[in-house]
Amino acid sequence: MIPLDQALLDAHAAQNSPALVRLYQQAGNSALEMDEIRGCFYLTHAYIYALEAGLPEAETLHSTLRSYGREA
Repeated sequence: MIPLDQALLDAHAAQNSPALVRLYQQAGNSALEMDEIRGCFYLTHAYIYALEAGLPEAETLHSTLRSYGREA
């Protein structure tokens, strides 16, 4: 299995937005268990890529970020 960091680098190199959303979401959900700030950082990246690509995951990510107070 490819480590998450390498998978993110590969997805960036390939400009693979669906993979970036999935990987950043995975990183965010894992990080939330120990560090809310780090988790939301990754989830924000997932959200941005989902918005740019017009992916349906954007809605769920937006809701999650709002639940952590990441929107004014």
